[in-house]
Amino acid sequence: MSLAEERPLEEVVEKFIDYRGKTPTKTSSGIPLITAKIVKGGFIQEPQEFIAEADYDAWMRRGLPENGDVVLTTEAPLGEVAQISTDKKVALAQRIITLRGKSGVLDNTFLRYSLQSKTMQHRLTGRSSGSTVSGIKSSELKKVLIPLPPFKEQQSIANTLSSLDEKIELNRKQNRILEAIAQALFKHWFVDFEFPDENGRPYKSSGGAMQPSELGEIPVGWKIGCIGDFVAHKKKSINPASEPDTEFNHFSIPNFDADRDAKIELGGTIQSNKYRVEENSILVSKLNPRFPRIWAVLGLPGPNSICSTEFQVFVPKESSYSFVLCLLKSPYVRSEMVNRVSGTSGSHQRINPADLLSIEIPIPPGQLICKFNEAALSSIQKQAMNLEASKTLASVRDTLLPKLMSGELRVS
Repeated sequence: MSLAEERPLEEVVEKFIDYRGKTPTKTSSGIPLITAKIVKGGFIQEPQEFIAEADYDAWMRRGLPENGDVVLTTEAPLGEVAQISTDKKVALAQRIITLRGKSGVLDNTFLRYSLQSKTMQHRLTGRSSGSTVSGIKSSELKKVLIPLPPFKEQQSIANTLSSLDEKIELNRKQNRILEAIAQALFKHWFVDFEFPDENGRPYKSSGGAMQPSELGEIPVGWKIGCIGDFVAHKKKSINPASEPDTEFNHFSIPNFDADRDAKIELGGTIQSNKYRVEENSILVSKLNPRFPRIWAVLGLPGPNSICSTEFQVFVPKESSYSFVLCLLKSPYVRSEMVNRVSGTSGSHQRINPADLLSIEIPIPPGQLICKFNEAALSSIQKQAMNLEASKTLASVRDTLLPKLMSGELRVS
């Protein structure tokens, strides 16, 4: 039972900014667009869609978001919450409502965590409507009651929880840097052909001999092959529903999109066949490769590990893990995957696994692949460690959240 008074959001929120029912003209660059699909797990993911700078003022007539504002998805899905953390311009898409607490009454960060609590999620759902897609109207959202401890206590609760999220975000940023470093090294060696020669000098710029191929000039001694030359495609299937009380470590599309953390789920809650996830594998989604989902599973993934059949389970050959992972994430392979999709709907295009595996690539000598693996593997391992650390931090945060919001735990 909460020890705090409860008041409807309309009494304590200064600004509701609602752009539902409107669809902006999207561009490939410009002002980042916050859409419902990138508000996941308490964070706003890297925007993939934009609106033109020239359209911004005309589009954002209902109100401008500010640093610290809370964003809430109102449907598909309902109830994902995050907080804007930039002073730069951002645009808001439909299915997003932005909330700003009244100064000195409702702390924005407290509001964010409160909306993530089970109590508030239940209240949002209780006021939702819709037969096929559950959503909440702005008028109903304003009536939702929120527990409201004294303002200074709100700030203390927010500081306690945000300190954990700040560390999680730091790990995310470090992983983006580590991945960029690995990809830059891959490009330098295997696209620009500036790998170290026998004297440690960059091969191509030091006069290394080149030869023609169907993919353009490649170093002498290299050949043309395909991705399938480097991986074993594993397709061992299982029906988790046949073991309803067994716990499965589920690598799903939603779990990847949220925080790249496989979730423990009972077999009885998993409705369709899945693939077994193998040791030291790489999961590659065949769904909509314009937004690539490539999941590195280093080491043993845990007992009863399964993945959606939208993922394909690839196990790289010995001493080639880093090479294969960077290859699959490279712009060239991503472009080839997009070119080979089938399906007309932008959100349901898929690539046939055989087409993916047949993508032609220049193949370097085995010793060079081993050398790259040694150079890049520590970066990939560090990323995995950061993900595991973030998982632990998130677990602590999620344990504290209901206790702090209910008043079971108090902070001075």
